[in-house]
Amino acid sequence: MKYFNNNKLRRVELAGHVVRMSDDRTVKKPDGRRNAERSKLRWLDCIENNLKLMGVKRWWNKAEDRLMWTVILKEAAVKL
Repeated sequence: MKYFNNNKLRRVELAGHVVRMSDDRTVKKPDGRRNAERSKLRWLDCIENNLKLMGVKRWWNKAEDRLMWTVILKEAAVKL
């Protein structure tokens, strides 16, 4: 089963980085407006949907462990 394309894999990889960032740093959000036909889903909603398809539960805790997160990303890359 194909879970991800390269863009989705990069998005999940970035989510792991954001989870591991220190609390005093902020995440930069892109500027601009959405097109009218774009969905109202948040970035985090898309990440959670993608990881749910993979069967990853409690992803926030797993992303804090860099080694475990790397294993998850490699499994997703194999299924591309």
